[in-house]
Amino acid sequence: MSNVIHTTFPKKSKRVFPRRRVFYLGQYYSGPPLCQSLEKLWIKRKPNNRWVFQEKIYGRVYEQEEYDGDDLLEVIGSIPFADEVSVDDLLEMGWYHRGEIIKIDSHRGEV
Repeated sequence: MSNVIHTTFPKKSKRVFPRRRVFYLGQYYSGPPLCQSLEKLWIKRKPNNRWVFQEKIYGRVYEQEEYDGDDLLEVIGSIPFADEVSVDDLLEMGWYHRGEIIKIDSHRGEV
């Protein structure tokens, strides 16, 4: 005779995304050097770690170029924000970095 143990496993995944998909990033400086104005910028999360910037102009939403999650840090670093956007803020929005895979030969010790 065998013992049968019934168990239930959680159906939640490890990565929990927030329910909303559009997040406010902050204000950035736009315009020529002496006549700069502050514009507001939002970011929208799309499937498969894709992100797109959005601007609201006169009540209409305009989407800019779409970026991969791995390129997002470089793009955000190139935008002159009034306040800094941290990596922790991006992680709360659902961003993740796939990273690079480095193969190390164990018998030689070289990269």
